[in-house]
Amino acid sequence: MERVLVEEELRDSHGRRISDLRVSVTDRCNFRCQYCMPAEGLPWLEREEILSFEEIERLVRVLVSMGIEDVRLSGGEPLVRREFPRLVSMLSPIEGLEDLSLTTNGY
Repeated sequence: MERVLVEEELRDSHGRRISDLRVSVTDRCNFRCQYCMPAEGLPWLEREEILSFEEIERLVRVLVSMGIEDVRLSGGEPLVRREFPRLVSMLSPIEGLEDLSLTTNGY
């Protein structure tokens, strides 16, 4: 798929160019860190409410066409998302995407 050129890049309210994006691929996690998860827990999103890999890929393609260069996949814990490596293989060839990274607890 070709990169779509746009006349205006994304800018924040201070006029700074936005070039990075964080995509939360799941709200689930295998830990209960207190900075992220209160002791009483949080309600989980229904599966239908979470973006499919195809929806994430489309979103990233559109935003890359608007100047996004760096994408960080996160969560919850992104590695608990079923078939996560397939998502990475869908995103990594996107033309114009300079950096694809992952935030994980590493467990």
